[in-house]
Amino acid sequence: MTVFYKLAILAAAAMAATAAPIVLPATPGRNTTAILNLGLKDNFDGPIRAEDSTFSGRGTWFTDKSGSCGKSFDTNDMIVAMNAEQMDGTAQCGRTVRITANGKTVDAKVVDTCPSQFCSSGALDMSQAVFKKLAPLDKGVIQIKWQFA
Repeated sequence: MTVFYKLAILAAAAMAATAAPIVLPATPGRNTTAILNLGLKDNFDGPIRAEDSTFSGRGTWFTDKSGSCGKSFDTNDMIVAMNAEQMDGTAQCGRTVRITANGKTVDAKVVDTCPSQFCSSGALDMSQAVFKKLAPLDKGVIQIKWQFA
């Protein structure tokens, strides 16, 4: 059985299990970029993007006054510093994230990078204003889920 057919079988099995579209990797000489559609999802409008994903990690708070995006801010602004891995330089500057923790949700703007020694992938360092909407400041660290809004 060729690699293409093995991938097709695996993709079909994964799709049946998750009802999510699967995009096959390109293979020279074959049109394998087509999406398998087994009729499990009628409203498919393209590949799943990172922007559609939900991330999870540690949520902390900070008191800085400026950041990697070149804007000044204070502890009352609804802002976050994104972990360096997902920040991708300054690519996420100005984007809005929707953060959920303890049954509460808040939106905040990305204005800074949280260094990798403090924030691993999935983590956000929040202004005091954002953190207080999710938990008391004395909590210090909370588990969060977030996505791009």
